[in-house]
Amino acid sequence: MRIEVERQLRTAHEPLSIVVGSDIWDLYVFGVTRVQRDWWVQIAAVGPRSCTVTVRVDAAKGRGAAAHEIVTLVSEWLLEGDPSDHAFLEHPGVERRAS
Repeated sequence: MRIEVERQLRTAHEPLSIVVGSDIWDLYVFGVTRVQRDWWVQIAAVGPRSCTVTVRVDAAKGRGAAAHEIVTLVSEWLLEGDPSDHAFLEHPGVERRAS
């Protein structure tokens, strides 16, 4: 999978740089899928280490709100210090709606 992500990052747009704790992370979006009212966004995070994240958010409130929630979820996960190479994150409202 790492080779495929690296290939896709070469053609990705400029990353969004965020500061989490004392670290700078570059976030590269390399996949977006819309399923009904949800967006599934695949992100490569490159900072002190490299990892990928799949984030599921409710797109009903528009792109701006979804983008804000994605950055918040990814920032919180990175701040936790989870050493995983990949994570799946969901907005709590999406989790409640699914149950």
